[in-house]
Amino acid sequence: MTRRRFFQEDLREGQDEILLDEKTSHHLLRVLRMGPGARVEVCNGRGLSTTAHIEECRGGQAVVVPESWHVTAPPPLDICLAVPLAKSDRMDAVIRQAVELGVTRLLCFRAGRSQYALEGERKEKRISRYIKIAREALCQCGRAWLPDLDVVDSPRHLLEIVGRQGAPGFLGLLAFEAQPRRSLLSVWRAHPMARHLVCAVGPEGGWEPGEVAMFRDRGFIPVSLGPHILRFETACVAMAAGVQLLWGEQSHTMNP
Repeated sequence: MTRRRFFQEDLREGQDEILLDEKTSHHLLRVLRMGPGARVEVCNGRGLSTTAHIEECRGGQAVVVPESWHVTAPPPLDICLAVPLAKSDRMDAVIRQAVELGVTRLLCFRAGRSQYALEGERKEKRISRYIKIAREALCQCGRAWLPDLDVVDSPRHLLEIVGRQGAPGFLGLLAFEAQPRRSLLSVWRAHPMARHLVCAVGPEGGWEPGEVAMFRDRGFIPVSLGPHILRFETACVAMAAGVQLLWGEQSHTMNP
């Protein structure tokens, strides 16, 4: 049986006992009906995790005792996935799948043809929701490192944050439906040692010409994600999966 995994942001190596927060405790004790002696795993999303067992319930909160500690190094491949804002359910799916695919940074932005925007209190609430979904996905998939996540207001702002053209190992990729564009495989053959990738996916209505020019000016390479028109969330998954397959851990099992 798979060991249940829970997120604890303030987890520190060497703790004699861990007092899980109220929401996690309620889910563990009331929903899953796990009791003393049951074994669990607790992680902090920054490479630290522990296998532990439930010791007791204290004031409605579960107390778990660590049995062994595990430290996982940061991923060797830095993947920033830049995605335009979309409907809540579609964004939820993108966040979840990006975590599962090993993306290290998620930047959501409003493109010129985006139909959605986030500001003020609504933006903060949505970011909180995205973080919650990312943490749940982290626990479900067994990943050790939680991706950084933020929302910016435009492609220009996005490029100000990630535009590191010329930095060692940097590579910018722009998902693009028109010609000229290249396949991910051809880009990998030209840049097999890239370790810091920024992958930008356009909105449902496509990129505006000025946006494409802006990305190209920063050294981004327009790439194809296949011969068909993909839905927004499918394009995000295709980009992340393709990059992981070529530049990530899976690439070590491939022949050039």
